[in-house]
Amino acid sequence: ARFDRRNDPVDTTRGVLLSSTFDYAPAALGSEFRFAKHLAQAYYFRPWRSLVFASAARVGTAGALDDQVLLPSERFSAGGAHTVRGPADDSLGPQDFFGATGGEAVVVLNQEVRFPLYRWLRGVAFVDAGHVFERPADIALGRLVGSGGLGLRLETPFALLRVDYGRLFSPGPDARSGRWVFGIGQAF
Repeated sequence: ARFDRRNDPVDTTRGVLLSSTFDYAPAALGSEFRFAKHLAQAYYFRPWRSLVFASAARVGTAGALDDQVLLPSERFSAGGAHTVRGPADDSLGPQDFFGATGGEAVVVLNQEVRFPLYRWLRGVAFVDAGHVFERPADIALGRLVGSGGLGLRLETPFALLRVDYGRLFSPGPDARSGRWVFGIGQAF
């Protein structure tokens, strides 16, 4: 069963967007893999002169029911183009021999300043922080991995093309000094 509650503004350059998703899969509904998962998201866009200040906060928790183990596909991941742009994709949080395993809790915070450069070209300066935690009880804001950087946006008639360069400024799993990220659409 999935329950969504959204407040969608018409103009995402101004206003607040709230979203909350709750997934519940108990045995009573016939689920073989039983779990509960909640993700709350808040986005805020504030124009000022030719700038747009864009903020995002995402917090999620999940847990298995009836002494089961949470499926890997239901675990949270973070790091990369749409969360924390300094580390590699899905690299934050608990690790095993093969890499990141995901976790039962996630916190991601983003702040951007978006500004015009020339015609269809836009610029962005950003600060991201986030982490994946093994259990919800492990959530600690002091353990968030932070990055900051700059990016360019090219507005075409078909899509907004994005390139960002993020550099870690707090402890993280990636030892490299920075990372390029390419995408379509805004990071959030």
